[in-house]
Amino acid sequence: MSRPRTGEKEKALIESAIHLFLEQGVKGTTIKQIAKQANVAVGTVYVYFRDKPEIVRRVAYAFAEHHHEFTQSILQSRRKPLEKLNAYLLGFYDMWQPFGKNTQGSVELAEAVLQHAPETPALAEAEFLSTIERILNEARDGGMSIERPKEEARWIVLSTLAFFPLAGTPNIRPVSGPLKRKDLEGLLHWIGRKLT
Repeated sequence: MSRPRTGEKEKALIESAIHLFLEQGVKGTTIKQIAKQANVAVGTVYVYFRDKPEIVRRVAYAFAEHHHEFTQSILQSRRKPLEKLNAYLLGFYDMWQPFGKNTQGSVELAEAVLQHAPETPALAEAEFLSTIERILNEARDGGMSIERPKEEARWIVLSTLAFFPLAGTPNIRPVSGPLKRKDLEGLLHWIGRKLT
């Protein structure tokens, strides 16, 4: 594998950290392993990050940046509002899955994010809610029967939150077994029938 160029090193380090944190946990991952995975010298890590907690913060913000870029691509697309809603929720489901698993690595990463970047879950929640509200406003402007976009966006968020658990949190549901992508697709189909 070739070394990443200077502009790509921080991205490679963050991607390596995410992979290793999810695979073996934050505590079980060393700076040396992150450097090796990114194919850079150990000293290079310290050019970009002071310590492991700072890497955790950057991982949390990298996810937020990825979510924001994904959100903008959905909102700026030429899709119809229902197609945007489906693409956004299903895409976010796919993006979220590695972080929502109840494995030791993802539980440790969730705990580390809550400790070192506690503001990031609220940022994700705000973007999640505002994105759905913007899609519903667009649907209303297009003639769909959306009476209260802000309130209805909240209802959609509340009805879909079970699909996006934070690793290590109690996951008690009235249905047995884990919720799958097909369950979310079914919910979106039901919402779609309401919006058309």
